[in-house]
Amino acid sequence: MNCMAVPRVSIITSTYNRSDVLRRAIRSVLAQRDFSDWEMCVVGDCTPDDSEAVVASFGDPRLRFYNLSEKSPPRAHGAMAKNHGVFKMARAPYIAYLDDDDEYHPDFLRVMMAAAEQHPQYPLVYCRAVYRDADSGKRIWGNPFHGALKWSRENLMRYNFLVSNGVVHTRAIIDQVGGWNPDDFFDDYDLWKRMAAEHDFLFVNQALCVVYTKADPFFKRLFTKGWKILRYGRRLQDQ
Repeated sequence: MNCMAVPRVSIITSTYNRSDVLRRAIRSVLAQRDFSDWEMCVVGDCTPDDSEAVVASFGDPRLRFYNLSEKSPPRAHGAMAKNHGVFKMARAPYIAYLDDDDEYHPDFLRVMMAAAEQHPQYPLVYCRAVYRDADSGKRIWGNPFHGALKWSRENLMRYNFLVSNGVVHTRAIIDQVGGWNPDDFFDDYDLWKRMAAEHDFLFVNQALCVVYTKADPFFKRLFTKGWKILRYGRRLQDQ
């Protein structure tokens, strides 16, 4: 692919002081099978580490780095960095996200972009995730709700079952509803709800991304927090 040509999808990664795991995320993008028409916009959230050097070390013009001079507000999950990636760096008609400590399955872009382009009536496509322990790398029972539900606007209003690493959406829809809100702790959930107010989403029932996490055991979360979320909705539970 001509590196100056407009790619089919822009991958947005915000990062702060995690260059050690950032390499894993980048390698997972470089390892995509049968899909190379992408760019990866890595945005430092005013990061003080060597993330820029890590990005440059791969020597791939599809990888670009920019470091913000101002950090996103506390508890904002890098919203300002994501917005810079989307609105200042991304050139593609489709947007995807990859957290700096997570990774894509090798077929993520091929499968998700095929679904998005074959079903243009759905401006957002999402899939399931595999969960691994952040320390050991062993597979664990992850969030019991992420990706477990087929598309339903009613269910989304009750609980965020999308994982941002598993989302591909059009540039047009984020231009329509606005970007990530740095004032909202649940900035991903806020964005999906604004998008869902205007459009339906398409569910790809495959686990095509990997989330590394440290969390309470699955069954503890299922029987304590989980049932309250299903009954009352996420925001009520977290207030």
